[in-house]
Amino acid sequence: MSNFMMNMISWVLLLLVILTLYLIDKINHLARMYEAPKPQAPGMPGMADFENEIPGDLLFSGLEGKKLWDAMSGKQVEGFDASMIEALRPHYEPILREHITVTFKDGLEEAGGDESKVPSSMRKISTVRGFIQSWLPPQHLGSIYRSALEFAGTYANDPNPEVLLRLQQTVDSVVDMLYQRVGITNDVPFSEFLFEDMPIPETEDAMLALTDESAKAEVLGDGLLEDSDERTLTPEELAQGREHVQVYEDALRQEVAAETVEAVMHPEPVADVMPQEVLAAEVKPV
Repeated sequence: MSNFMMNMISWVLLLLVILTLYLIDKINHLARMYEAPKPQAPGMPGMADFENEIPGDLLFSGLEGKKLWDAMSGKQVEGFDASMIEALRPHYEPILREHITVTFKDGLEEAGGDESKVPSSMRKISTVRGFIQSWLPPQHLGSIYRSALEFAGTYANDPNPEVLLRLQQTVDSVVDMLYQRVGITNDVPFSEFLFEDMPIPETEDAMLALTDESAKAEVLGDGLLEDSDERTLTPEELAQGREHVQVYEDALRQEVAAETVEAVMHPEPVADVMPQEVLAAEVKPV
């Protein structure tokens, strides 16, 4: 072998040794720069931790919150192929249904509250395998929440079939929109079971009344509608009040009749006498 080839091999080996030493030194330098993250104090989770919390439902492991909604809405999510998302879609329907239902129930429970409130988009939903963080668009949840507020508030106090139909159509259209976004067929309209949670009495002798500031309806007897800051009257107190009103009306009628007879029997000068038509117009029984 010639000297030239020997020198060439020597130089190549030397370069490999130098390159190896350089890489080892670089790796050691990076290892010294790396610091393990400090564990966060328990009981103080930040918003980022809430967003990235590992779901308890292992079936959706790695998918939660906004990422889960994006995946079900057809957006490409890194690490999850279309076939896997399609397999999870039937299992996502109960989560979507529960999220919508609890939002409507929140509106029923908070009747009389702030109508401009927007419910939280994030909700922990229980499943048969644990739980998962569900996310839905806030504008859709707001429409469902406000429909429940009006149903348990304005409509409960003054039932109107046209108002009920409008609220049902609003909820059904919003729900259908959400189901279409995730590619799931909604077989049963939500209005068929959501609006049954707030029954409206149909008897004529029972009416709804708002008492105190609780915005909760109570049924009062004999068709009395009470809307004040006072306590609700008992049936005995209501009966006594009606008796007092009846006695007062009878006394007033007798007084007016006595004055009329006195005016007929002892007429005064024409200039000072008030015509009977005016008297009858001025004094009327209550």
